[in-house]
Amino acid sequence: MASDAALLKVKGKSPASSSAEQRGEAAAAAADGPDDHQLQPGTLPLLGKPYFACIMCKSHVNPPFQVVVPRSLVPFLPAATAPATLAWRGRSWGMRFTGGRQIQRLEAGWRGFALDAGLRLGDGCVLELVDGGPGRVVFRAQVLRADIPAAIRDRAGGDTSASPILID
Repeated sequence: MASDAALLKVKGKSPASSSAEQRGEAAAAAADGPDDHQLQPGTLPLLGKPYFACIMCKSHVNPPFQVVVPRSLVPFLPAATAPATLAWRGRSWGMRFTGGRQIQRLEAGWRGFALDAGLRLGDGCVLELVDGGPGRVVFRAQVLRADIPAAIRDRAGGDTSASPILID
């Protein structure tokens, strides 16, 4: 089994990464331009920090409106509940990061982001940890639209693991 550090190396830089290295990578990513990566409009390159991705399911876009943060990010996050901020497209939403438990999550404010961003079942969300200090948590969000036609989405289900959306 791979260690959490190895997983984070694949998905982002460790906290020991130098600022100069991160600036160099960001400049290289910016020089490539969005056409080279075929990004959706409004999508930004990652900053090289730890991140996780999730596909929106029922609990993300309906009550209880919460997102579980994977264990691979635990070393970078506070061990207790802390205020959190999520930034997307020049706006920010305050919420609560519940840490120090077996399952860490973003809640109490995630609802506002989910509704304002128009998140739907099947959309992707990449949350990059910008700051995980002892008293606060800051994530930068990227929303990737699933663009599943409504006729298929309504017929396909996807509300539970027993009725997934199957794409042939």
